[in-house]
Amino acid sequence: MAWIHLSNHAEILAVHAAYVGFGQILYFSGDQHDPGNNENHQVDATRLFDCNTFAVTNPGSPSFDTFCCGHAFLVAANQVKLLAAGGTERFPDTDPHLFHEGHFPGLRYAAIFVSPSLVAPVGSFGWSKANRMNPGPLMAATTAQPHPDSNLTGGRWYPTLITLASGDVIAMSGHPGSNDAAHGNNVPEIFSINADPKGKWRRLAPYTSARAPGDYDRNAFPLYPRIHLLPTGDILCTNPVRESTWTFEPDTGSNGGTYRRVCKFAGTAFEATEYDGFTKSSLLLPLLHEEGWRPRAMICGSRQAWILDMRGWRNASSGVTTWGWNATAPRAPDSMRRNCTATILPTGEIFVCGGIDVDQDTFDQLSARKAPGSPDSRAVLDPEMYDPFADKWTWLKDPAPTPRNYHTVALLMPDGRVWVAGSDKDASPGMAARVLDIDIYAPWYHGNLRRPFVTAAPSLAYPGESVVVKTTNADEVFRVVLLRCGSSTHAFNPDQRYLSLSFRHVVEDILLVQMPPNNNIMPPGPYMIFTVRRDKDPLGLPSYGANVYVVPEHDPHHDGEL
Repeated sequence: MAWIHLSNHAEILAVHAAYVGFGQILYFSGDQHDPGNNENHQVDATRLFDCNTFAVTNPGSPSFDTFCCGHAFLVAANQVKLLAAGGTERFPDTDPHLFHEGHFPGLRYAAIFVSPSLVAPVGSFGWSKANRMNPGPLMAATTAQPHPDSNLTGGRWYPTLITLASGDVIAMSGHPGSNDAAHGNNVPEIFSINADPKGKWRRLAPYTSARAPGDYDRNAFPLYPRIHLLPTGDILCTNPVRESTWTFEPDTGSNGGTYRRVCKFAGTAFEATEYDGFTKSSLLLPLLHEEGWRPRAMICGSRQAWILDMRGWRNASSGVTTWGWNATAPRAPDSMRRNCTATILPTGEIFVCGGIDVDQDTFDQLSARKAPGSPDSRAVLDPEMYDPFADKWTWLKDPAPTPRNYHTVALLMPDGRVWVAGSDKDASPGMAARVLDIDIYAPWYHGNLRRPFVTAAPSLAYPGESVVVKTTNADEVFRVVLLRCGSSTHAFNPDQRYLSLSFRHVVEDILLVQMPPNNNIMPPGPYMIFTVRRDKDPLGLPSYGANVYVVPEHDPHHDGEL
């Protein structure tokens, strides 16, 4: 069996999840997609899963409702720190005024999940308070709401957070609080912890008359935008915005950020509709040193997957002046995978699992009849594997034990297996709809006794540094991989990133490995390093992962604790 099934094991609904080092997966969900829990402030829903023993423990929770927040790893020298920001102020049907068209209003709150020390493993896992996001423009008084509350402005519901080269985190998109005059929080905010342990939020531009200036409203990214940091420092959004693909460069231009059009969005109007939202997955394909870190983004979950090659972006000397989406090799069968997850393996393959075989039109028709728009009866149980080096999809005939629908999460474990949890039955709210089963998928290389083992690796690394990695079968290693630890929610894992590093075999079990040249390629945060042994399979046999923490290039001596 490729799957291990842990029935009713999670204890809570896993809406948000991150691998936080030490063999531990953090998962949490605030109100657990239950309006009664939200209304009664029953939001203590956090757990840690031990990848070695499968034990589940409770490290405590933030004091606010983290359901539908965003999260990303922060810069730190000696600890893993995950920032969670935003969340759910209330469910729409509990708002008597419906000022925001029946959409969920968001929260300004933030918290940081902190690990023990990486250098000398002491202390415990737990949450610490972070400063709140900026308030927004206050809505005008009305008869129904004569005294709007400025504390219920700003904030974000359904934002995406990603780590920048500095180690700061940028928050993009999301609905603000219920008393905010703006319907969307379109101006990004950047969180930094260098000056204050609780951090500081900085909005890139002010609001004027409740509107975001210039390009921010015109180019507003959708909820939970599929965004990625490119090696140029630009942020690529793979969702269509005004029928096109765009990048955003923060802290430039007269409005605090610059949007640049890349190309027309992929495929047909059908594909544009399917990828315009938060039900499909997106990722950067492996970044390879031998290709000059050429960035390629892939979107998947509809019948056709697409790849955007960004080689030469903003590099006039490259000679590349046009970019466009190209279809991958066809999938067979080509079922829809609404709410699927996509996880990068240490071989560079993409493991796609879960999802419901329902397109947007069918979802809308079913919902109009008051039927579940995303029913578990249409679950896609067989996972798929995509080989980006050969442009090949393989349908794996290893059906998952559990249908995975809305609110599914998936993460790579240190041993190269994939941890899958979460989901709401028929995508419905309420405690009875929670799926508490955990499934663990073992890819084809798991259990192979020829796999190498990393026996020593640096705990900290910075860009441009040469580091010593010790591994078994060092003379047969043909690839050294740095894989950024993932954080997953709503069919998307923006933290994961695969880097194939330059190296040479020095002697016996020693490799000298060259880190990438800058933090746009290798954002600060927790990673796992793998060695890949030459084998009859051209993808090779990967080792187990060893923890490495990447710090900013301006901190070459790893001084202090951020």
